[in-house]
Amino acid sequence: MPVYISLPKNLPNSETPPTRTTNTHHHLQLSPSGIDTLPEIVQASVFVGSYGILGASTIVGVQTLDTASATLGLERWRKSFVEGYVPLVLGSLYGLAGVSHFGNAEAFTAIYPPVGTWGLWYLPGTAGFHVAWTGLVELLGGIGLLWGFGSRLLVEEEDDDDGSVVGKLIQPLSALLLFVLTVAVTPANIYMFTHGATMGGADAGPLPLSFHFVRFGVQVVLLSLLLALAKDSLFFVWGDELD
Repeated sequence: MPVYISLPKNLPNSETPPTRTTNTHHHLQLSPSGIDTLPEIVQASVFVGSYGILGASTIVGVQTLDTASATLGLERWRKSFVEGYVPLVLGSLYGLAGVSHFGNAEAFTAIYPPVGTWGLWYLPGTAGFHVAWTGLVELLGGIGLLWGFGSRLLVEEEDDDDGSVVGKLIQPLSALLLFVLTVAVTPANIYMFTHGATMGGADAGPLPLSFHFVRFGVQVVLLSLLLALAKDSLFFVWGDELD
């Protein structure tokens, strides 16, 4: 993948950071991580390693939540986590994120990895296409979690606990869908880390490494919550049907 470096001219103290233009006309800051200056085999290793660390961290996160569940007891965990405000918060978060994919599409296309990134990224389809479908899935998944939360409130008000199995499955399936989606869009986050891409383009300035570390931690929390919510919601749906 040809990369061209453009250094600023006639600028005092070199206050404006250098940028580069990729073969897909992306204008990027030189990444503070410096990974984009390394051989592609090293960049590919960072990409794969990032997924490995994310997966291992998520497993630890889910195990921590399982420990909390065992400590609280099934019924208390069901009321506080599965049927508490976690679906409401996650549903609102992902629903708003889905809407922003359409309201601010350019910001999301700016962080989509161009073909050939890391020497291994050759996913077919345009950046706009992937921004659109991921936004739609985020919106639908968010609505599914909100629907599950809201439907339980209505059932409680009507003192009716005979909701359909299909209706009860909406929450775990939505949580699982959002979990898979969050894993699928991780390359955009890695691209920001390795190549200095920002949602505001080159004019936004480089993001500090601390930002990427914090965001990684947030992503681990989101993945852990979504997987635990999907797993535990399905467990209680199955248990209710057996009863």
